Amino acid sequence: MKALLLFFTLLSSFSLNADELDEAMSGFDEPIEDELGDLDESGFDDLEIVVQKPLENKALESHKEDWYRISGYGALQFSYNYMQASESTVAPGDMPMDFSGLSSLKFKAGLTLDMKHSKNWRSKIEAIAWYDSAWAIKGKSGYTDDVLDRYEYFLDIKDAYIQGSLTKNLDIKVGRQKVIWGKSDSIRVTDIINPLDNRSPGMVDIEDQRLSELMTRLDYYFGDWGLSGIIIHEPRLEIEPAFGSDYRPSDTFGTPIPYAKFPEREKHNWSGENMQYALSLDGHFTGRDMSYYFARVFDNRFGVQYSGVGAIRTVDLINMVGTAGNVVIGSWLLKGELALITDINYRSTGRKNRLDALIGVDYMGIKDTVISLEFANRHIFNYEDKMLTMSIEEAVAQNVFPDFVREDSMQMAFRSSYSFDHDNAQINYLLSLAFGNGVGSGFDGGFQRLWLDYKATDALSLNAGVVHYIAGSSLIPFYQAIKDNGRVFSEIKYSF
Repeated sequence: MKALLLFFTLLSSFSLNADELDEAMSGFDEPIEDELGDLDESGFDDLEIVVQKPLENKALESHKEDWYRISGYGALQFSYNYMQASESTVAPGDMPMDFSGLSSLKFKAGLTLDMKHSKNWRSKIEAIAWYDSAWAIKGKSGYTDDVLDRYEYFLDIKDAYIQGSLTKNLDIKVGRQKVIWGKSDSIRVTDIINPLDNRSPGMVDIEDQRLSELMTRLDYYFGDWGLSGIIIHEPRLEIEPAFGSDYRPSDTFGTPIPYAKFPEREKHNWSGENMQYALSLDGHFTGRDMSYYFARVFDNRFGVQYSGVGAIRTVDLINMVGTAGNVVIGSWLLKGELALITDINYRSTGRKNRLDALIGVDYMGIKDTVISLEFANRHIFNYEDKMLTMSIEEAVAQNVFPDFVREDSMQMAFRSSYSFDHDNAQINYLLSLAFGNGVGSGFDGGFQRLWLDYKATDALSLNAGVVHYIAGSSLIPFYQAIKDNGRVFSEIKYSF
């Protein structure tokens, strides 16, 4: 912990020394990681971070003669579970379901409309839709309605906003959008604004999991700093794996839970009571940046509330105060995040606070190669042993639900990528592992994913890989429950 505090003290001193401030950047909207992809083998030595204001859109600049631009894509996605035998039923219970073999044969399409209304005003609408024919091929009668509703088809408005300048230094953005906080590529610490699509965890990166929300955002720029205030109007929650699916088997917590008895999740209406808020202060400089955050948003974990008519899963608002920063030193990018989260409603005990910390490093000193290592720790204050050791039977007797959390839960993520064929191809590897202390301390599980991205033409791209889930301690049930979900996957995509 002393090392973390020293790291953030150094970052703050870099950012707050007024005598060393560089020229003001043009804005603060785009994350620093977007700029790093253009570095050559010489590393970070000549890096000058330039962050553009949201009004500057390179795609639109190439079409100045048009006030609108339509683009889109069509894709065919395939995945196959190679771990489960054909006779296996990973979700025992009222209706055992077979998830072996063909997992997905998905037809996906996206359409985007970019509009430039004037020099300072633009808008965007992006919609996606997909249909998975694997369920019809395997026979829909063999699966519950919940599984089919969650995995057979999907329609979503990814973006639908208008943005522009109210004054020289004040911008506004209203509509469905995403807000990315923090510096990590693989672990969420301060990046808590948008919920995630977690139907198939481990299959895609966080950037492809974020779900947009309807919000109003104001950005005020002064010097090298940007102050953002956000009101989130839409009480959107994460998309969970369907109960009884291969990512949430009915025996995840021990004895199979009948489908009818797994509590439904409460639905939040649009109201002032469910309004969410966020505030950030971002400073961008040559070779370093620093951010400070505050947010009151919905938690991504559920509680359980019992009544005379049964149980319901609840989702509560939490508060987060945090900071994040990174520093460039030669071919190295050092990064860190710190977040104090309060008012977390743990199911077996009550409300507690948690401190999340992350340190990480990216190395780009090898030609065409990026190597990243990140480590995070989540510490629960006033921890009680039963938060880990309580069984489902004990929980039912007390009208509560187990938490399955450690006092200190740690996560490590290792990522590497290598580009070749004139940057038309890239091979990637990601390893994510979870472990912790306390009763039965040790390794809890994880996953690894290896995949290849290949750009055949400007319009046609290919993607293929394999994901493997690693089981660990039986005290933490998640990875144990999905250990037989290893998949090979591929995608062919045509963009226009």
